[in-house]
Amino acid sequence: MKVVQLYEVARTAHLERIDGYDDVTLLYHRERYDFDADVAARVRPIRAGLLASCLYALRHDTDIVEVNEPLATSAVIRACAFIGATRLRSLLTRSRPPLVVAYAIENLASADLRANLPLKARLKFELRRPFAVALWHVLDRIAFGTSDARELYESEFGARPRRLDARMIEALPSPARAGGAQEAAEDPVILFLGDLSVRKGYPDVMAAWAAVRAALPRARLSIVGRGAGAAEAAESARRDDRVLVLLDPPREDVYGELARARVLVLPSRRMPLWREQVGLPITEGLAHGCVIVTTNETGIATWLRENGHQVIEEREVGRELASAIVAAAQSELTADDVRRQLPDVDGRAAARRWLYSGE
Repeated sequence: MKVVQLYEVARTAHLERIDGYDDVTLLYHRERYDFDADVAARVRPIRAGLLASCLYALRHDTDIVEVNEPLATSAVIRACAFIGATRLRSLLTRSRPPLVVAYAIENLASADLRANLPLKARLKFELRRPFAVALWHVLDRIAFGTSDARELYESEFGARPRRLDARMIEALPSPARAGGAQEAAEDPVILFLGDLSVRKGYPDVMAAWAAVRAALPRARLSIVGRGAGAAEAAESARRDDRVLVLLDPPREDVYGELARARVLVLPSRRMPLWREQVGLPITEGLAHGCVIVTTNETGIATWLRENGHQVIEEREVGRELASAIVAAAQSELTADDVRRQLPDVDGRAAARRWLYSGE
C-alpha cells in the first residue's frame, strides 16, 4: 500500500508519525518553525509546490492520498490538482484511483474568518471556497479529532455526502513510554511549551507568575519554545532564579522538561484569524502525565474539564489563570492518574489506521 500525505505545512510531529513507515511519503509545501532536520533526514519528505506535486502524482502509483482537511483553504487548490492528476494516471494505466482521506480538527467558522480578513485575503478565500467544497465531495473517509470539528463541518457543508464515511476519534495521546510528570506538589514545575506568542497565552503566563510564585514558594517556571517573547523570557530568567528558559531546544530537551513538569499551561487566546484546534503541547503534556491548564478554546476542552484538568473561559484568563495554575499544581491527580485516563492507542494513530485500512 503506497500512501501520500499531501500537507501544506510540515512540522516535527508530522515527521515523527511516519518515522519507520517506508510506504508513506510526505509531500509538503512549507516548513513550520519546529521542523526537525534530523528527523526529516530519516523519513525523507519531499518539498513540492502545486506543479511538482502534480508531476509526482502522474509519475507514481498511489493507493491512498491523505490531504489537509477541506476547511484548511490555503491547501485546497493543490489538493484538488493532485487528486485530479492521480485520477488521470489511473485512467492512463487502467488502475483504480486512490482513496482520498482527511483528518479534521478545524473549529473556526468561515463566517468569523471572512469577517476579519482584509479585502485581498478575503477575495483569495472566496476563490478557494469552491475548491474546499469540491474536496469535501471527493473525500472517501474523514476522521474528526474533536466534536467541535464535526459540528463545524455539519454547519459549513450541510449533510455529509453519501459516499463519505466519517468517524469521530478523539485527538488524545497515548501515555508516553518513558518518563513521567513530577509528583511533588510542594516543589512543582510549571511548564509553558510552544510559541512564545499572544495567541498561545505566553504574556498571560508571565503576568500570572508573580501570584503563582507567591502562592507556591517552591514552584519553578520552565519556558520552552521560541517566538516573539524570547527576549522577555531570557530577561525573566536572568531576574528570577526560579525561571528556566530553553529557546528552541532539541526534542530530547523538550521531552526532559515534559518529564519533570507537574503542570502544563497553555492558555490559548482567540485571535481574529485563529483559534486553537487542540494544542500539541497539551497532548504532549497529557502523554507525560501533566495536569493541564488551558482555556475553552481548545477542541478537547470538554474532555479536559471532565477529567479533572483546569479549563478557564478565554475571556477570564487575566483574572483566573494564576489560581488555575495553583489549583493544578495542588491537584489530587497524579501523573499515573492522568496517563490512565488516556487511550492505549494515540488518537492520531488510531485515526490514521482507520483512514488507511477502514479498521
